[in-house]
Amino acid sequence: MSKAATEPSVAREEESTPSFFSQLVSFVLPTAHAEEPKDDSEEEEKSEEEEAGGEEEEEEEPEDIAPGIREECESTECTGPSKHFKHCAEKIEKGEGWKGEDCVEELFHLMHCVDTCSAPKLFKKLA
Repeated sequence: MSKAATEPSVAREEESTPSFFSQLVSFVLPTAHAEEPKDDSEEEEKSEEEEAGGEEEEEEEPEDIAPGIREECESTECTGPSKHFKHCAEKIEKGEGWKGEDCVEELFHLMHCVDTCSAPKLFKKLA
């Protein structure tokens, strides 16, 4: 065979197989594909089902009792840490104290006290 006869077949192979560089790039970088368009028929079926299901009563979520229990614990059993936190917050708002002072430590003490008090009460109600 002549050299001219083999060149077109080599050119076709190069066109059909991706180059090493393009394979490397496609391996490293993901390819994003567009989403398929939604079928209108599916949307119509869903809307018909919703209309039929709309007659049923929806279940209401029960009220969360945790905030009430936490407030109760803060006002009864955690008055000490609560007073310390409020005093610190007032001091910071007035601009007293040293530069960069915050009330994080007092807040953590208050949160720990409230969590320790409220956890058993919450778990009793959940059980």
